[in-house]
Amino acid sequence: AREARKRGADGVVCGHIHHAEMREIDGVLYCNDGDWVESLTALVEHADGRLEILDWSTRGHPGERVVPEDEAAIAPPGVRAPELAVLSAALP
Repeated sequence: AREARKRGADGVVCGHIHHAEMREIDGVLYCNDGDWVESLTALVEHADGRLEILDWSTRGHPGERVVPEDEAAIAPPGVRAPELAVLSAALP
């Protein structure tokens, strides 16, 4: 966080520290996505800019099936966008 602040960044994203968390350190948003092997967590950014840690171990699967609102925005004309499995988890 100190290096991010020194460079004028609003936040820093790290990974593979085995413990997922989001917190503010000296005015800098620190995000760590944990790891997929042991903690089964991931960091996602929603279309509205919100960041969220997904915890697969506590939320289970297959999750909610979602199709993007505007398929044309992500798929060429005539090609149907794939469904996405989305899990929703509350931040601690």
